[in-house]
Amino acid sequence: MLTLKCTKKVQAYLKLKESDLAEPVEGEEGFGAWYVNQFYVDRRKCLIFMNEKTLLSFFLYGVKKTNTRKDTFPELCLNGVFQLLKIEGFSGKSISQFMDNSQDFRYMKTTDRKALGNLNDLMFMYEHMILSEGGLEYCDLTEIIRKMNRTPQKNIGWGYSIDKAREILGEISS
Repeated sequence: MLTLKCTKKVQAYLKLKESDLAEPVEGEEGFGAWYVNQFYVDRRKCLIFMNEKTLLSFFLYGVKKTNTRKDTFPELCLNGVFQLLKIEGFSGKSISQFMDNSQDFRYMKTTDRKALGNLNDLMFMYEHMILSEGGLEYCDLTEIIRKMNRTPQKNIGWGYSIDKAREILGEISS
């Protein structure tokens, strides 16, 4: 199941009501939930997605209200994850496994302050890297996302997000 843990900004953006949010659950299996936040770079709305177990992240920019509704938002996330896994060279088997396990979805409030802190740090680092390369028009977003997923993270034992994701999807042994 695809679980999207949305910040208050994203909840407001998607017009999620309290009744749309599922109750928090402990210890999700597999890849776990994705944290989602919203920010602006070059006056463009961006959404950042971060997996809570691996801290694997990506972001989308130029998001418009007309193409994001609460019923289509999970598809937007899945397309982003699919592209990320393809870019990172995951096997077709791993990608299929992830996609098959993510057909159902639910929204939740953010539940882990540590994960939320990581999300905010990643958001700041994405913004800094984009602006240091001249903004969205001139930077190589694929390369920035790849660099971010190869940045050591304290919350996963100073490992890399990409390696943790490969471990969870069974592409490398622990």
